[in-house]
Amino acid sequence: MVAQTDHHSFLESSAPRLPWWVKAVIVLCCGIQALTMLADLLGYPVVRQAVVIFGGFWSPILWAGHGVFPGHVLSVFVTYGFLHAGLLHLAMNMLSLVALARELNRLIGPQRMALVYAVTQVAAALLFALMAPDGGPMIGASGAIFGLAGALVGYAAVTGWRRRRPLGQLWRGVAVMVVLNVALTVLMPSIAWEAHLGGALAGLALGGWMAMGRSPRPSAF
Repeated sequence: MVAQTDHHSFLESSAPRLPWWVKAVIVLCCGIQALTMLADLLGYPVVRQAVVIFGGFWSPILWAGHGVFPGHVLSVFVTYGFLHAGLLHLAMNMLSLVALARELNRLIGPQRMALVYAVTQVAAALLFALMAPDGGPMIGASGAIFGLAGALVGYAAVTGWRRRRPLGQLWRGVAVMVVLNVALTVLMPSIAWEAHLGGALAGLALGGWMAMGRSPRPSAF
């Protein structure tokens, strides 16, 4: 009985877990989506419209330097990532977030992963504003999620290079991510591919930088 308990505890401790802040992001995204859907059912579509107007990312607001209320220019960099266009959009992003966060948390830890998420969400919006100066509203966690994917690729690439490991499988993963993004853009023209690109590039740089700062220990993978 003692041996089984110890083995079970070992499996639990070695299994990748979701940091509390990832769980908070998921709860907040799902909660906002549920509230807007409830408002629609009750006959108040104005609630969803207001959420998108005040919380979505609008490029013209950034270039104008002012928004509807004081601080609107800065707040949209945060709020747009918690809004989604529907259940399918929400489900795709949250499932992707869980899958990426479990693996990246194991490699770089919760604090540095939180930094990657925050920085790439801002970078995604900035590139969107640069490439689509009249664009908006842009909503969704996809930019930051692509940031996590980019960080995972960057970290694995640098670590693999330092250990002189073959990177063929890694680049196949990159190719799959690129093809998926292109396919989504073609199938769903409303997808903000500029934000995906901005998040992925920023995440790639951050992941590579974080890998360079760590000693190449065999236990990292």
